[in-house]
Amino acid sequence: MGALPLLSPALRNIPPGMRDELARLAARWLEAGHTSADVHEHVLRGLPGAGTPVHRPGGLVRYLLREVPPRALPQLASQPPGPRLSPRLEGARECSGDHVQPMLFRPVGDETLCARCLSRTPHAPSPDPESPGSARLPVEP
Repeated sequence: MGALPLLSPALRNIPPGMRDELARLAARWLEAGHTSADVHEHVLRGLPGAGTPVHRPGGLVRYLLREVPPRALPQLASQPPGPRLSPRLEGARECSGDHVQPMLFRPVGDETLCARCLSRTPHAPSPDPESPGSARLPVEP
């Protein structure tokens, strides 16, 4: 707890009577497997923005340390290498067609082109102008 004033000027005025209580709260974090760096990082994340005064720094630190989160397990090596996509983009694939910027789409099967590129390919069947579903423009005499 002696390092708290070094973390932020807002924590310089913690009352001496609260230090034992805060030390016990920090000890619970250490017992749960967190490091002192984890505790410092958690306290720093909970501090208000620059320029916002902290009127009761001891109470703020007590509030921040009250709940001890479970220790995060190290990530397993079974994850594929490379950047991880957000859950919203899972299953998306980059189109191999000609785009100015990368174009993501959700493939139905093993296709590598988005629907727009598929419609532009020369082997795609062109709509029959005589079919009943096609629109015809009126021709003026």
